[in-house]
Amino acid sequence: MIVQASGVAWYVYGVVEAGTAPPGVETLTVGPLAALVNRVGLDEFGEEAVRERLEDAAWLEEKVRAHEGVLEAALSTGAVVPFRFLTIYRDEDELRGFLAMRGAELRSVLDHVRGKVEIGVKAYADTAALEREVAGRSAAVAELDAQIALAQSGRAYLLQRRRDEAARAESARLVAEIARDSHARLLAAADEGAANPLQPRELSGREEQMVLNGAYLVPVGDDGLARELGALAEHYAPLGISFEQTGPWPPYNFVPRDLGVDDAA
Repeated sequence: MIVQASGVAWYVYGVVEAGTAPPGVETLTVGPLAALVNRVGLDEFGEEAVRERLEDAAWLEEKVRAHEGVLEAALSTGAVVPFRFLTIYRDEDELRGFLAMRGAELRSVLDHVRGKVEIGVKAYADTAALEREVAGRSAAVAELDAQIALAQSGRAYLLQRRRDEAARAESARLVAEIARDSHARLLAAADEGAANPLQPRELSGREEQMVLNGAYLVPVGDDGLARELGALAEHYAPLGISFEQTGPWPPYNFVPRDLGVDDAA
């Protein structure tokens, strides 16, 4: 939650085990835990100020990159519980109280993610290539193509519309099947996994249709997920499906979403 006030507050990036914070990052330690923090002015991070700055793409990109940079640095030195972007506490006492009250849960999460990283996998479909491939495999589409070849122009037009609708429907069915199969196979190669909402083209930056937006928790150095991803890419390439791997990341998708939020100001 964001603060509306004047003065200074505590921006929290995440929580690590005491003594494992990366160099150059300020911490606030309570027992065995250390919050990764930055003291910020509420003239910039107060509720009204942030609401205005969220419209400023350059400011937003700078702050998001800074947030992610601290967490990625922390990941290189040990386990980390990443907090949401713009998690802010009003003062030191409030933050200390949170760390004390939720300490057992935070330690449990650190134990759970220790020695593990998050790997992102996105799958994309070249819909034109997929529909062409479907046309060659679908008996229903092949039958309509045969009818179109023999039909008069008026009827051929109607048949063509039916044929295109059938190809799109079969492509959509196949895309859903590919997404389910890919997620299941990647999940089997990971400790945990999550299928996140698909991104539209304007967010993904790709012309192809996103069909899987997965996150997978794997042990550091384990290449099982990468091998499975390579097998999937080879298997589905003829259908116009491509895969993109990102990471390693802090375990954003594998910590309780309310940590650092419900007690923040």
